[in-house]
Amino acid sequence: MGLMTPVLKGYLTDKGFKVCSDAVQVHGGSGFTEHFPVSQFMRDCRIALIYEGTNGVQALDLVGRKLASKGGRAVMTFFQEIDQFIGENDTDEGLKPFIKALAEVKAQLQDGTMWLMQNGLQNPDNAGAASTDYMHLFGLTGLAYMWALQVKAAQAKIAAGSSDPFYSTKVVTAQYFIERILPDAGAHLTKLKTGSATLMALPAEAF
Repeated sequence: MGLMTPVLKGYLTDKGFKVCSDAVQVHGGSGFTEHFPVSQFMRDCRIALIYEGTNGVQALDLVGRKLASKGGRAVMTFFQEIDQFIGENDTDEGLKPFIKALAEVKAQLQDGTMWLMQNGLQNPDNAGAASTDYMHLFGLTGLAYMWALQVKAAQAKIAAGSSDPFYSTKVVTAQYFIERILPDAGAHLTKLKTGSATLMALPAEAF
């Protein structure tokens, strides 16, 4: 729970604000004014990125304290849980694309974790510079796992004869996630591994 707290708070509130912003966009000019309540939703949700620790602080807490706590036991346990789920379901044809996507993003998160352990300890600036991208990579990995679990449950209901569109919609939405959202994980990994040199290169006077 300690490891997941900054991931859940930081990643989900960042995305929640983005969803509200997209909702304003969908409504066009009326979304920006008071014809629809979406403008109020966007103002209201903005504070979620700030209170209970701003998301930048949450990301720093994730890489600076939670990740290294007890020798990294929490993150290794998370990896083991995902590996177990993959091993138990990798022969399920219906789950195949979701298992593949989960395995790939888990490998990316593991790569980013090892990079932080190797480079963040010797230079704390590297950990700070990577923190937000690492938090988002972690969030995407967690969502890939959750979508795989939901698809497994939905497909079981469909196989049992349910015609409720709720279950088929779940599968389509999960497919959208792995095709259109999950690829962002690769960009986050690339950015976090660039280190802190560029971020720290300018003198304070430049700002």
